[in-house]
Amino acid sequence: MTTVRVPGIPRETSWVSACPGGLWEVRRRWLGERQRGDLTPMMGSLCKVKVRRSTVTEGETQHTASQEQESTASVDSGEQATSYPRSQDSVLQLPLDEWCLLRMGEGQCDITEGCLEGMRAGQMCEFTISAWNAENSKGAGSDANGTQTENTTGQGSSRQSDCFTLQLHSFTPGQESWQMTPGEKWAWVLSHKQRGGQRFGKGDIWGAADCYCRAVKLAITLNGKTRKKPVDEASKEGVDEEDDDDDDEEASTPCFDKENEQAGADISIPTEEEYKTVKAELHCNLSLCQLKLGQLGKSRDSSIKATELNPKSTKAWYRLGQACLQLGELEESRMAFGKILELQPDSASARTALKQVNSRLKDLDSKLGQRLSKMFN
Repeated sequence: MTTVRVPGIPRETSWVSACPGGLWEVRRRWLGERQRGDLTPMMGSLCKVKVRRSTVTEGETQHTASQEQESTASVDSGEQATSYPRSQDSVLQLPLDEWCLLRMGEGQCDITEGCLEGMRAGQMCEFTISAWNAENSKGAGSDANGTQTENTTGQGSSRQSDCFTLQLHSFTPGQESWQMTPGEKWAWVLSHKQRGGQRFGKGDIWGAADCYCRAVKLAITLNGKTRKKPVDEASKEGVDEEDDDDDDEEASTPCFDKENEQAGADISIPTEEEYKTVKAELHCNLSLCQLKLGQLGKSRDSSIKATELNPKSTKAWYRLGQACLQLGELEESRMAFGKILELQPDSASARTALKQVNSRLKDLDSKLGQRLSKMFN
């Protein structure tokens, strides 16, 4: 069988995806003929897919795909994505060997979503997964169904790769992020934020971090796309909107305000205050996830962004203090915890943390004094 080479789409690609147990390297290659056309799953597309262990050969692909294409009804826009709880002990967050519905962009199974990018209805691909950065990945010693595999070396977790096939039966239309209205993007931001909180509460730290990252990426595109507060709401709070916009680099652009006036000020678009508050919370939540995953530098950077967006957020300052403390940046940590006490003088956690920082600084000063004494004696 001759494989059609579609310009701009390589036959084989690889990337790193997140699952509840950690990060995994994915390698995908197309099976069968590559059809031409622009209709592929996009954000919001509801995709009917089947994942199974790789048993189909290249020569059997076209027959198998066409046979199942005829025997299975196409996905309908009114259907809902398959409810399948994410598991800490599983890499693929979908059932094997059965048709299920996956909505692109929700991050139910990051690996499968990545494989679906660029696929056409009726197409199949083969993908191989293997643990990435095994020493820091909890899932490094488990296969795709949670079965523990034997270590092949005496140090850390190691495992052989698993190979699967993915078949895309059909899908509903979706949108690229640049095609969405600001209101649609904001709805996705809030959805990712809520989903991140749910995953964090269940101990799915990698999944929560993935949700917050998706939300932040979309929120960035909304800079300058916020709406003004209604006049009556602004007057109640004693806010002069024109003065506030002049002092704010991320204020609404005149072009967008004009569009808002014509559209009747779409309430699905956040105000500048709402936008900054949610964005700060996203960076703060992401910082906590990164802290728990041992990504201390990233945690510090995320918390700094949160404090810049909302200087009055004690949670953001506390995350910054924690990250700097674990990085050994004690002066920065002391400043962060001190800032909390300025905002909330009765914070017991901040006082305890500040005592810990001061104790470590005192020990360092003592050790430095001893070294200097030895040098000059």
